[in-house]
Amino acid sequence: MARPIYPILLLLGALAALPLVTTSPYHLTVAGLALIFAILAQGTNLIMGTAGQASFAHTAFFGIGAYTTAVLSKEFNFPVLATLPISLCVSYLVGSLLAYPALRVKGFYLALVTLAFSEIFTSVVGEMPGVLGGTEGIAGIPAFSVGRWSADDRLSKFYIVWAGAALACFFLERLNASHFGRVARSLRDSETGATAVGINLVSAKVHVFAVSAVFMGFAGFLYAHFMQYVSPTSFNLNITILIVSMVVVGGLGDTMGVLVGALVLSLLPQWTRDFVGLEPVIYGGLLVVIILLLPEGLVPALWAALRRRRLRAQT
Repeated sequence: MARPIYPILLLLGALAALPLVTTSPYHLTVAGLALIFAILAQGTNLIMGTAGQASFAHTAFFGIGAYTTAVLSKEFNFPVLATLPISLCVSYLVGSLLAYPALRVKGFYLALVTLAFSEIFTSVVGEMPGVLGGTEGIAGIPAFSVGRWSADDRLSKFYIVWAGAALACFFLERLNASHFGRVARSLRDSETGATAVGINLVSAKVHVFAVSAVFMGFAGFLYAHFMQYVSPTSFNLNITILIVSMVVVGGLGDTMGVLVGALVLSLLPQWTRDFVGLEPVIYGGLLVVIILLLPEGLVPALWAALRRRRLRAQT
């Protein structure tokens, strides 16, 4: 059933109005990171929720996008805008290459292969102290810039990240409504059925892996120039688990749900920080409650409740 896009627009509009409420650099940083994680979660949702493939390689592609633009802009003085298509192309290429060995396994084994890829990426980057900075990372990455203009303040950076999140949501909604989205859903629903109607499984899976990697690489590009610093700890196992939690809590396969899940789990630590020592307990407890009571996710559960209410009103 098609979902209306206006709730996504309303939520993004509310986030755009955040600077009217607070101009604190800290609050804008938290909100900006939440939007970046939302883009990363949307790419993860494309492969896990829409296509039904148990991939945990999202932090690796996140890091690939971030490190590609960081190295090109800082070490080789590329214009920031010129590094964007390069970062996306590198992410697409690596995503395509990873898909081929990943196609040989399914389910739990696919999850292990892709998780190992993320851990290998983090380890390799940490062991390369030259241009990649090793465990210390890369500092002093240029801010977003076009020509002579540069986003030197946190407010400008926030709005650039907000625009990136809006574009990502728009393109994902268009993808889900296109032939690509129908093919991706057929992989999740029935590979046998997809083959029966003439879909090439190898080509379809490679394309889905690669396109999802582009969104993750885009999130990495934004992260590098928003924070102006990257290191292996920015792409570790904790981030992998956090992004998967955002997708599951918000709703697998639901663009609006993933956006809500990303915002809720990004802001939840800020809401619980007054409970010193109890933050992990509260955070984990809320996750367990949500998953047990609303296994389909927050937003799909809300849509279902609204449909039931509408049906009752009609009868």
